[in-house]
Amino acid sequence: MLLNDLVLFISLFLFQILFFFLLHVIVLRIFAKNNILYSSTLTIFLSVLSVTLLSYVLISGLFSSPESYAVSAAGSGIAAIFACGLYTFLGPATADRSLACHLLVFLSGKPGARCRREELYHRFDPSGFIEKRIDECKKENIINDLNEIIILTDKGKRIAKAYIFLLRSLGLRERNDYKEYFPND
Repeated sequence: MLLNDLVLFISLFLFQILFFFLLHVIVLRIFAKNNILYSSTLTIFLSVLSVTLLSYVLISGLFSSPESYAVSAAGSGIAAIFACGLYTFLGPATADRSLACHLLVFLSGKPGARCRREELYHRFDPSGFIEKRIDECKKENIINDLNEIIILTDKGKRIAKAYIFLLRSLGLRERNDYKEYFPND
């Protein structure tokens, strides 16, 4: 009985992840221009909820007891949320948002995977880097842009507090090489 429950638990977990990837591909294709993190987070929770409800109807009777099913459904759901969340932050979110990732993709498309430094600076100029982030933050209502003055909104202040808490909790500090983007600090 215990081995049967373990096999069902693993199957449930793997099915939640597979269903997430299927739904994830569909959602990203439909909402490609929207925020990847929001889309992925919504997809994670929808897939885990859907598979959990479906498993209750289809396989809950195969477990040794209702309690065993409940523990397996909750455990595999939580594990799937963390696994899919980790994938989201290390995969699509990084590929979409990381300047370093875009730099590597750009270089890989060049003959011999190389280019002159000047071409990199032309392609990835610091002002373009900052302007792109300002535009994204304006769209998400995180900042207000008054041309010469950038102001955090209340939503932006809450997000900044969360980042400050996270950075302090993890013992992380601002990287020295970001200073070039903020020369007046």
